[in-house]
Order: sequence, then structure tokens, then C-alpha cells
Amino acid sequence: MSHPPPGAEPPPAYDQSLHWTQVVNGLALLLLAAIAIAGVVFSLGFSWWFAPAALVLVPIAGLAAWGALVQLSGGARMDDHPWV
Repeated sequence: MSHPPPGAEPPPAYDQSLHWTQVVNGLALLLLAAIAIAGVVFSLGFSWWFAPAALVLVPIAGLAAWGALVQLSGGARMDDHPWV
């Protein structure tokens, strides 16, 4: 593992545009979050007996939305650890 010389530091991550894989991953995670929210609304609208299923879908929707925001904001490349 080699570190770049002191004068050759890469530009900050916020100066770089998103890679197409980040856009695809972010949009897929947004779609997953939307499907999970639709599942919550549908299951609670259908019957209260499906409330346990809705309780499972709520954290899935939250984590998928969080992951989508990380991917689409470019935060996935903004780490300060040289060994990662």
C-alpha cells in the first residue's frame, strides 16, 4: 500500500462528478425505498392485521433512502481513511 506524495493529492470528492454506478445504485435504492413505503401504505390500508409486515418495511425504507442519499450525494467517495 503506497501513499501519494505530499504534492500530488487528489482533488476533493466534491469537485468530482458522480460515477454512473453511483447514479444507478442511488436510483435503485430510491426505487426500493418507494416500493417499501408503498408496501407499508398498502398493508396498513388493507388490514391492521398486516401491521407487523409494515413494521418490517419501515426500517427497510429508511435504510434504503439513507443509502440512496449517500450514493447520489457522492458521500460514498468521501472517506478520509487511506487504507479503505
